[in-house]
Amino acid sequence: MVYYIFEKYIAEGNNMLITDKEQLKNFYADQRLWQGIPCIERTKKGRIYVAFFSGKIKEEPGNYTCLIKSDDDGKTFSEPVTVAYDGEDARCFDPTLWTDPYGRLWLTWNTFPEVLAYAAICNDPDAEDLVWSEPFVVGKGILAHKPTILSSGEWLFPVAVWDLKYKDKIYANNYKDKRAFAYSSADGGKTFIKLGGVSVRDRVFDEHLFIEHDNGDIDVFVRTTYGIGKSTSYDRCLSWTDGCDSGLHGPSSRFFMERLKNGKILFINHYDFKGRNNLTAMLSEDDGKTFPYRLLLDERDEVSYPDAVQSEDGSIYVVYDRERGSYKYNFASNRKAAKELLLAKITEEDIIAGKIVSENSFLKRIVNKLGVYKGKDKNPYGDYIMYSTEEYVETLMPLSPKKALEKILNDYSSCYGMLSPEENSKTDKLFDDLATADADEKRKLLTELVTLFRQKTGYDKKNDNRTINDILTYLNEHITENISVYELAEKFYMSFYYMCHLFKRYTNTTVTQYVCTRRIAVAKKMLENGSSVTEACYDSGFSDASYFTKTFKKLEGITPRKYINEYVRDQKAEKETKK
Repeated sequence: MVYYIFEKYIAEGNNMLITDKEQLKNFYADQRLWQGIPCIERTKKGRIYVAFFSGKIKEEPGNYTCLIKSDDDGKTFSEPVTVAYDGEDARCFDPTLWTDPYGRLWLTWNTFPEVLAYAAICNDPDAEDLVWSEPFVVGKGILAHKPTILSSGEWLFPVAVWDLKYKDKIYANNYKDKRAFAYSSADGGKTFIKLGGVSVRDRVFDEHLFIEHDNGDIDVFVRTTYGIGKSTSYDRCLSWTDGCDSGLHGPSSRFFMERLKNGKILFINHYDFKGRNNLTAMLSEDDGKTFPYRLLLDERDEVSYPDAVQSEDGSIYVVYDRERGSYKYNFASNRKAAKELLLAKITEEDIIAGKIVSENSFLKRIVNKLGVYKGKDKNPYGDYIMYSTEEYVETLMPLSPKKALEKILNDYSSCYGMLSPEENSKTDKLFDDLATADADEKRKLLTELVTLFRQKTGYDKKNDNRTINDILTYLNEHITENISVYELAEKFYMSFYYMCHLFKRYTNTTVTQYVCTRRIAVAKKMLENGSSVTEACYDSGFSDASYFTKTFKKLEGITPRKYINEYVRDQKAEKETKK
């Protein structure tokens, strides 16, 4: 087994860490649209730290990691005291917090597109003003869980190279060995040794962690599409057994597992779940073979990504997120999300009892909840309804006529049900004219279109579904007749362009493609019943024999004549078999 030693690589000239109080205001809660993927640590003096990441409207370039603190046992938390940020073209994401045996606080985060796990160390995490080391690289990949301290004293860091396909050249060229690795440090984090890695079936984002047993064997648990995978190393992580299903089910989300100070194993995951709900703390007294004790932490939907730490007195602090607010398509849907980070404080007695029995325990305490957004970008989602007509038109100007048409139809489709037949005809002409318009004329046409649409409100989109069903019924009843798409739109009192847009949105195909597919189905039946190719062509609705043959071969993979021969041959073979 070959392993590699990494000297601590200092990111000189690119600190990434922001601690200036004025600069930190750019990352305050009222500047964030979403937040999630939290982690937690607690100092010996009782200060609680929580880290998470945010930035832009989803997990994308521009992400940053925030660190907040509490000096009153989690009753209140500060605004960010430290932020890891690498600019608009990079990501700082998936943080981890860890207090090492020397009492130093480690803040780790991952970067993209370079895909490196960075860390910075604070020697005095109880100080009023935190002083951090220069960021340094722990390993090549993604670190998403606390390190494990082995019985031998080594620190084991879980660093994974995701088994995902990225177009990014750096990732493709430098990360061909995609496994969940173990990195070891035996000198207090001065150097890191890359040991063996495991590739569990259907692993996804990995988020792996290690559990060491009394006999020295080490298990690794890995997130998978079916729950949690498992592998074992008998040689201190140099090699691993073939991965298998651990039997610990889950909805493909990050979980937490760690050996407590008394040797029992704490496991936090979703139990008896439907999606990411029923976040539950579980306890094992038989080295992880079974987890008979359970305490429901939060039954609600979209609660996920737990992390935990045990204090000196045995209390267990658990942090997780709820309805992050990312990947929303407009302000309206973003505002509906809870966008919460939550905290639970529990004990082993609580877990064994299955309910809160300890005096100072609590559940569902809010660490941070995002309220009214006051960021510099007043329209981060590009909501069309928030633009003035002039501003909206300017967003369309760089687009091709086809793309501009698609955007307008998507944004203003609810207006079409309110257009008169004359207005439908007018919009079709304006769209036609866009194809050949110069810049000035294009702006004028778009302004006229948008102005018209903005005057129309009150259409119930449920009508669209009924309209498409009516169109499909009509097409099926008249499939062999001459069908003009323009006449079809006119028959249903619709704009030609909008009808085509609506049909494609609901059926995932065009009117012409749908008609051709249905006509070929009719033609096949006719050929099977003895019709000639010519008869099948014209009687199914096609007006050109060459186009019929071309379409038939495209959809069926063979020509009509060959279809007849194969069908007749198959029928004869079937009759012979029956004899």
